[in-house]
Amino acid sequence: MNTPQKPQLHKHSVSISAFSVHELRIGSLLNYDTGEGISHTIIDWQDLKWLTENPDDFNKNHSPILLTEEWLLKFGFSDKDYKNGYIGKDFKSGGMILDFVLSKPFEKGEWNDTYTFGFEGHRFIKLKYVHELQNFYHTITDVMLSLS
Repeated sequence: MNTPQKPQLHKHSVSISAFSVHELRIGSLLNYDTGEGISHTIIDWQDLKWLTENPDDFNKNHSPILLTEEWLLKFGFSDKDYKNGYIGKDFKSGGMILDFVLSKPFEKGEWNDTYTFGFEGHRFIKLKYVHELQNFYHTITDVMLSLS
């Protein structure tokens, strides 16, 4: 009996994701396969229309961007004001300041292989991709996280 094998992804392969119109918003950052290479693109209303009308084609050309410290720094995060193993960004609105702080991968243990946002010390939101961080930041602050 033959069991199907998972295809081996090479280091430079682009994974194909199934994005839905519900997980992207105007301003989301994704990888875009131009046919000549991968570049980063900022999603606009035309992309959302493309995704709605032809999701297979959209998903064939787009993939998520892995969330790294380099990306967090581009978004204005810093680890200077936080304890070791954490990185954050202050969100200011009127007289209120919210410390939007993430724990770095593996800071909380082997299970913590991505950046995580903790609630009350025992509930965690795992963030693996740039667009997931942007969506979550928008949910908390009502502001789209964009490049600094």
